[in-house]
Amino acid sequence: MACFWLSSWAHKALWSTVVGGEVVGGSVGGVVSGGGLVGGGWVATGAGSGGGATVGGGLVVGSELDGIHVRRASVMIDGCTVSSPAGPWVQGIDISFSMDKEMSMVERCTIVGVREGIVTHMSMVDVEHNRVGETSLRGITMGEMSMGSIRDNDVLGAHGVGIICLDHSECKIEDNTIAGTKVDASDPQRSGVAIQAHFYAKAQLQGNTVVASPGGIEALDNSTITHR
Repeated sequence: MACFWLSSWAHKALWSTVVGGEVVGGSVGGVVSGGGLVGGGWVATGAGSGGGATVGGGLVVGSELDGIHVRRASVMIDGCTVSSPAGPWVQGIDISFSMDKEMSMVERCTIVGVREGIVTHMSMVDVEHNRVGETSLRGITMGEMSMGSIRDNDVLGAHGVGIICLDHSECKIEDNTIAGTKVDASDPQRSGVAIQAHFYAKAQLQGNTVVASPGGIEALDNSTITHR
């Protein structure tokens, strides 16, 4: 399994490319650009106080878990493509447990056919200028006490929910296009909702375009939505 691995140790960030369990290249700081991974994904973790990663222009096909998987680290992800997952539980980009790190950014990525396109948990992330399509759970999720913006994205053909601000998160959701969100008949809270705030979340909305998404925009479970 191929992956991209960031480990923070002794206040330095060591960047390595790992193939079959062997470190084949690495440097302090780092940028990964171009290239493709088949049957695997990039992984970034940061156990200490190290810096952030830059991932640009990568292609991930056939991942079994997450296309790009980030834990306790900040990342700048630009121009990636994640598609053709190996199973129904694969997420495109997952950035989690990084609230004590610098702001992360995901921009200009194309993510198709995964469970959740871009998802955050307890992290500060700006999600901008991405195209997310045909997800089976949600297109973009800012969840579990995350903070950040979801701006200028296209979320097309999501099953159930297009964009969600979830679980005590605070989200600015601006200038997105959400189209063709499908009704999930198994769950009344997933009725083709374009934008949803759920469980004590706070969402600020401005300039979004909603097309053919019968659930529209809604706030549930003590959440609030304000329109600017």
